[in-house]
Amino acid sequence: MNNREAFMKKIIFAAFAAMVMTVFSACSVEDPTVVAGREWNPANQSVADTTSTFKMNEQMVVQFRYGKNFDFGKLKTTFFEGSVENKGREIWSHEIPVSPKVAIYTLQGKSKMGGLMNAKEMTRLKKPGTVLVEFSADGKVLASKTISVELP
Repeated sequence: MNNREAFMKKIIFAAFAAMVMTVFSACSVEDPTVVAGREWNPANQSVADTTSTFKMNEQMVVQFRYGKNFDFGKLKTTFFEGSVENKGREIWSHEIPVSPKVAIYTLQGKSKMGGLMNAKEMTRLKKPGTVLVEFSADGKVLASKTISVELP
């Protein structure tokens, strides 16, 4: 075998290795996350302007991203007083049936004053504070996020 053939074999092996790495990286699944923000982008169905701190009068949209299609039948959203480290009483919760064809659930509502719900309406807080938003299925917490709500 001459040098040219050896070089070509190395190139082919390197290309094959790169292709295998690309396939494995494309198959990776991201961890479930909770994203909160002030704006909803309907064009790509995502939360824009993400943050963890809201004024009580600012719009609030919460999105649960599972990372793959849902492999459970019901998704429960729960708001608690406090944070992950110091979870307080449950403020409210809601359970909905979900489809295995979906990987993202968006929590948004219509405000009594028009537009999307603000942080005060969404969290149901009477005064500024911290809330924990928790998404769970089959009794297991999938993802959570601590959100601070401040005076305007």
